[in-house]
Amino acid sequence: MTPETENTSMVENQAQLRAEVQNVCAAEIIVVDQDTYVQANDLIGKLQTVRKEVVARFADPKKKAAEAHKAICALEKDFLNPLDSRISALKNSTTNWYTAEQARIKAEEDRKRREAEEAAQIAAEAEAQGETELAQEAVIEATMAQASVSTIPKVSGTSMRVVYKAVVVDKNALPREYMMPNQAMIDYVVKTNHGDIQIPGVRIEKTYINSTRAK
Repeated sequence: MTPETENTSMVENQAQLRAEVQNVCAAEIIVVDQDTYVQANDLIGKLQTVRKEVVARFADPKKKAAEAHKAICALEKDFLNPLDSRISALKNSTTNWYTAEQARIKAEEDRKRREAEEAAQIAAEAEAQGETELAQEAVIEATMAQASVSTIPKVSGTSMRVVYKAVVVDKNALPREYMMPNQAMIDYVVKTNHGDIQIPGVRIEKTYINSTRAK
């Protein structure tokens, strides 16, 4: 079969399948009594049959597409892996240096602030005692102490975002509004006990689900 013939066959099959879907979906039934209840469930079975046919028709194309996608992704990964590895290593290196430099700058600023405060205090005491020359020297020292420390260079296209992460160190100390119920466990307990178990703070809702096989 040539590609042109295969494409024509595929279009025709899709048109036939679409007509079948539209035909089976055209019936309208509203359940108001026993008869319409039976009719509706019978129609559900027919709809399920057509649905299975649709899934079967697209199974092979989907499989081929998935295999092609997997192969393309694997090839892409071969190219990306060395790049991503190098990028990650460099980002870790720059981030580590940036973090250490920020800590150094803060420590330096704290030290200079303390020196400035001490020099200002000496200047104030000297001024109060009439020691003008000593006061002036202390003022100069205070001014020099407040000089800015070295800053991190600006790099075009690069910025460092500050990310805050909460680390729970004592779950028992957490306020109630920060606690999340274990919904999966609650659902499992209620389901396995058929709603007969009572859990404080939980309301059990009972619903029905129609399970009709294809016919």
